[in-house]
Amino acid sequence: MQPSAADDPDEEQAQADVDPGVPLAIPCPVCGKLPPPACACALPPGPPEPPGPKLRPETIKLRREKRGGGREVVILEGFPRGGFDLEALARDLKRRCGTGGTVRDFTIEIQGDHRDALAEALLERGFRSKRAGG
Repeated sequence: MQPSAADDPDEEQAQADVDPGVPLAIPCPVCGKLPPPACACALPPGPPEPPGPKLRPETIKLRREKRGGGREVVILEGFPRGGFDLEALARDLKRRCGTGGTVRDFTIEIQGDHRDALAEALLERGFRSKRAGG
């Protein structure tokens, strides 16, 4: 008959040293001791966080309007007069919101009140946005 782990005093001591809140007893990479409170080393900092998207100088205004019949439209104003494809941006925003819209005179009109989703999508593309109007 083999002795069980409960009969081995070394095994009991190892189980007593492990903090029950920590699922695995992984030793410290600096000193080799088990996790806190036994280890008091200052761990090296982790990798730096990647920088956010570089923001463009323009601020896009998100203006909500009510059209006839109670329909709501969000109008995005303030795009620069060139340098990127406004049609492609509008297509991506419409797809993201799951709605229709159009491009008119350097503005984008999106059907429905999707200002939160539009602000997030514009930030991912490097545009600052600000709500304007109601």
